[in-house]
Amino acid sequence: MKGIIIYKGKYGSTRQYAGWLGAELNLPVTDSDNTSKEHLAEYDFLVLGGAVYIGKLLIHHWLKKNIGAMQGKKIFVFMVCGTPPAKKAELEMYKQAGIPAEIRNSAEVFYLPGRMRLKELSWFDRFVLKMGARLAKDPEAKKEMLLEFDEVKKGNMNELVNAVRKFCSVKNFVPQVMNT
Repeated sequence: MKGIIIYKGKYGSTRQYAGWLGAELNLPVTDSDNTSKEHLAEYDFLVLGGAVYIGKLLIHHWLKKNIGAMQGKKIFVFMVCGTPPAKKAELEMYKQAGIPAEIRNSAEVFYLPGRMRLKELSWFDRFVLKMGARLAKDPEAKKEMLLEFDEVKKGNMNELVNAVRKFCSVKNFVPQVMNT
């Protein structure tokens, strides 16, 4: 059995998690822009990661485009966002909107906390964030929207790593040695 980690991010948190996962699980890592349907045929399971950007999963279009090539494969999805784990309804909304129905029910989904550093945002993203904060009716929500945070930590991946390892042990998976 062979697996791969495929991700799409915007500011580096998703790429960081993908890299850590690749090292931890001894799996190759690639950006979704560098992965085709034909490439997916080589793998038995997929670990797919995407940043949530303005309420949308960035890897969503790639998932829809490659849905046929993913059929019959075990799929793990990690979503990287700034939404706190306690806001389960919002996180579920990201899952419903971002993961196509054809794979949503069979995929194991994990939410990993991300980061936001205002100075690293593009001018457009800063503008959208500030406009969103201005439009927020709740003063506390308005304040929270503009706070920087960095919750990207290796330990956040433990549940996902354990799920992949459990799947691999059940299937007698032996990791391929990666060429670097």
